[in-house]
Amino acid sequence: MVQFLRKDASFSKDLSVGALAFTTSYPAKPRRIQRVTFTASQAITETITITLDSALGAAYDVILRTMNLAAQKNYIYNAPPETDLQPGDQLLIACTQANGVGTISGAVKARELN
Repeated sequence: MVQFLRKDASFSKDLSVGALAFTTSYPAKPRRIQRVTFTASQAITETITITLDSALGAAYDVILRTMNLAAQKNYIYNAPPETDLQPGDQLLIACTQANGVGTISGAVKARELN
């Protein structure tokens, strides 16, 4: 069976203005997160964090990935199989602003679960 990924959400932030703090939620149908892509306008040295914020409460929140970028322009987080978000769950995507230069943008790719 062929499965098509769709871009569920995209984000962009000028790091000279502030840190990236992006939240996406899935209110209607569960989704399986496939990947989160990041692209910077120039090589940046920052930390990105991807967190599953559970609708069940803080005890069920999971940090999926923390990555220290060192003079990098691109990063792809490939989620482990069965990284599922249920209705009401949120995906929190953050990038620090330690160096205050560049713009970071990206997208969340996911598929609906039946």
